[in-house]
Amino acid sequence: MTELPLAAEPPHSARPVSHLKSIALKTYRMSVLVLIVFLIRDYYVRTRVQGKSPIELQEVQSFLPQAHSLKIDHSDRMGLFILDQNQKQIGYAIRTSPIADEIIGYCGPSDTLLVFDETTEKVIGLSIRSSGDTTSHVKDVRNNQYFMNLWKQYSWDELAKLDLQHGEIEGVSGATMTSMGIAHTIAFRVQYSNEKSQIVQPFQFQMKDAILILFCAGAYLITFTRLKHYHWLRNLFKATAFVYLGFLSGDLLAESLFAGWAKYSIPWRQSFGLVVLAVLAIFIPWATRRNLYCQSICPHGTAQEFLGRIVPAKRKWKIRPDVKKALRWIPVLLLVVVLTVIFIDLPIDLAELEAFDAYLLASAGIASILIAIIGLFASLFVPQAYCHYGCPTGTIFDFVRSHGRADRFGKGDYVAMLFLAMALAFNQYAELIKQSLFL
Repeated sequence: MTELPLAAEPPHSARPVSHLKSIALKTYRMSVLVLIVFLIRDYYVRTRVQGKSPIELQEVQSFLPQAHSLKIDHSDRMGLFILDQNQKQIGYAIRTSPIADEIIGYCGPSDTLLVFDETTEKVIGLSIRSSGDTTSHVKDVRNNQYFMNLWKQYSWDELAKLDLQHGEIEGVSGATMTSMGIAHTIAFRVQYSNEKSQIVQPFQFQMKDAILILFCAGAYLITFTRLKHYHWLRNLFKATAFVYLGFLSGDLLAESLFAGWAKYSIPWRQSFGLVVLAVLAIFIPWATRRNLYCQSICPHGTAQEFLGRIVPAKRKWKIRPDVKKALRWIPVLLLVVVLTVIFIDLPIDLAELEAFDAYLLASAGIASILIAIIGLFASLFVPQAYCHYGCPTGTIFDFVRSHGRADRFGKGDYVAMLFLAMALAFNQYAELIKQSLFL
């Protein structure tokens, strides 16, 4: 396969590196990929936990003066670990918004902060951060020390069992609806996290999972065993994958799929076969130098390969080296767009940036169809044109692909470092960028 800018570039003249350096390069590339995914995941978890009005350290310090920093909890509790200057956990904080925003007091929801002490595991403090309720009612609740201190007798588990229907909590006189609205948001917020943590979707192994795993096994056999010498068998396998994966199941690897998994979670319980396919697509080239998915499974790659046989070699287009270099930056620039869309939440469908969605005829977008058609036409005259000059997903697979002892730290590794820096910047400043763009 032709190397893309994001891929490693070991020229034939390069001196072979030692085995340890080869391992170091492989570790670096996989680490960059994992770190970018982590930064995406961390940003989306933080957004769900903190919302548009994040809890500030000084708010927590009013109850725990020794608080030095806050750390996002990635669990279903969706709160913040409160750490002292030695990074030891001394408490835990949650806010009721945006999870409980649908609960209205008198005329609006209230965003309430609860701080738990790590030692006693009970509420150490409560404050009303903001409210859409009547100002005078909210003021009455804030000034009612009995109501505000009442919550200190409860732990997390006790709040989850709070029975508001039978008068376990009494409202503030003159602001009953506002205070009881706050009580309901607190109970709902804790119960929501508890119920979510207890929901474990059952493992579902369906026929389509078995078929995908069989395709993975078949691709492995025709790539790494003597079966690779049987060209008719390779063609039959690729044609079968083209029909089934492209038009029947639609289980294709794409940036839109990976972005969703990075933002939320990997659905291994519901789509086990697809997860296995994705794992092998990344780790096989990383471990063995062979791009298993692109070479043997991808329907669009197969379509280009078969179409490329129609036009004789003498009629193929010869692209100048400088034009080739320029064209190879296209998938890299598309990855820049992908990363920007993920963090800034631009109104762009990531599936429209690649050709794969075009095979889902019932739901394919116009952009995907056009990209697919242009890529297939170009493949008549330029071998695997879309793979080499237009596929961001394939570029990632090619980036992690090992080159063994002939490997070296190349241009693609510097580009990957820039992508990591870009993801880190977005992780920290995406909200500021959104505000400046009025998004």
